[in-house]
Amino acid sequence: MAKSYTHNYTPKKLALESRQNVDTIRKNAARLGAIDLVEMCDRDLASRPSTKSKRNHEIHPKHSETDVVTGYHFVCERDRGVTQIGDGRFWSGSWVVAEVNVKNSLKYGAYLALHESKSDASYRQGQILNYRRSPRDMLEGNESSPEVKTEEGIEFLVQETNEPYAWVGTATGEKGYRWTKIVSTPISEVAAEVAPP
Repeated sequence: MAKSYTHNYTPKKLALESRQNVDTIRKNAARLGAIDLVEMCDRDLASRPSTKSKRNHEIHPKHSETDVVTGYHFVCERDRGVTQIGDGRFWSGSWVVAEVNVKNSLKYGAYLALHESKSDASYRQGQILNYRRSPRDMLEGNESSPEVKTEEGIEFLVQETNEPYAWVGTATGEKGYRWTKIVSTPISEVAAEVAPP
């Protein structure tokens, strides 16, 4: 007979917890099979006011025209959506990022790093060689997570390297950017200048 998980949480006790703590409680309850607690957490989270738009303005500083994303960090369960293509290269899976940032990043030799969590060093990383638009089929939206609305994302072609990266970025969620103020010529333009005619 399977052991059932017991808890002493009530809606009032959950309401005293932070949103992040309730999220963690929910994940643990789901892992342990405590369906009643999962449902209680879902109700609690749904009843809380959304602070997403306010938080975005506070966390995401404005960047100037000379700022470029030179590093992309994503929380990604081990190789979720990753496709190995040989010669140490892989496609990253589809991520929601601004295409204009990606185009600029390619000029400056940007890297990509995949992490199990923000507190872990990257387990897969490398220099971004190219990108393509691709469907967002890695994530499934559901009733408790209706914010997954973007149907198309960016998939990065990456030349893998061995040296892991620590997490960079201050935003909430699954991605972080390393912004760099650029004051010199892009790598791609320097290479074109020194290449023989």
